[in-house]
Amino acid sequence: MEIFRHDNIDSTSSECFRKFDRGDILPFAVIAKTQAQGRGQFGRTWYSADGQNLYVSFGFVPRQTPQQFQNFSTIVAENLVECLANKLNMALQVKPPNDIYCAGKKVCGILTESRILHGRIIFAVTGIGLNVAGDLSKFPKELRSKATTLGEHCKKIISPAEIEAYVLLLMQQLMEKYKFLEKI
Repeated sequence: MEIFRHDNIDSTSSECFRKFDRGDILPFAVIAKTQAQGRGQFGRTWYSADGQNLYVSFGFVPRQTPQQFQNFSTIVAENLVECLANKLNMALQVKPPNDIYCAGKKVCGILTESRILHGRIIFAVTGIGLNVAGDLSKFPKELRSKATTLGEHCKKIISPAEIEAYVLLLMQQLMEKYKFLEKI
């Protein structure tokens, strides 16, 4: 899987759609240190200005029908919780369908979007916004009581690069396990 890195971008998911429209070879991942227009479920904004967190989107073509594919964000959340809980020795919970919580606060959001043509998914993007070690005092006031970071609850110092490696490996494994990759 090719990885494209950016210091700042409007949205990693939007960049995935642009790359698909340009005909880039799939699958790929887009990672940014910050996003100006990160997005979440129901058109909500995902705060993503701090370079100490992870903002990554994966572009791929699943082989499933839209109905078979509709729970992919939940599958990603469940597997990411298991991976991070084991690697970091901490308690995390999935709040269905696509959020991860730690100590009652949101630490991660997952959003899967797709393009469908004639009842078939022609392209999908799964975006992950994960608060790793960012400064919560810099979060918007309305989010400070609702959001947290892995670093706030982990017994060891963690970096976005460490978490990025886990997420990239996990997504590659999920795509292979569930046969979500189609050779184009």
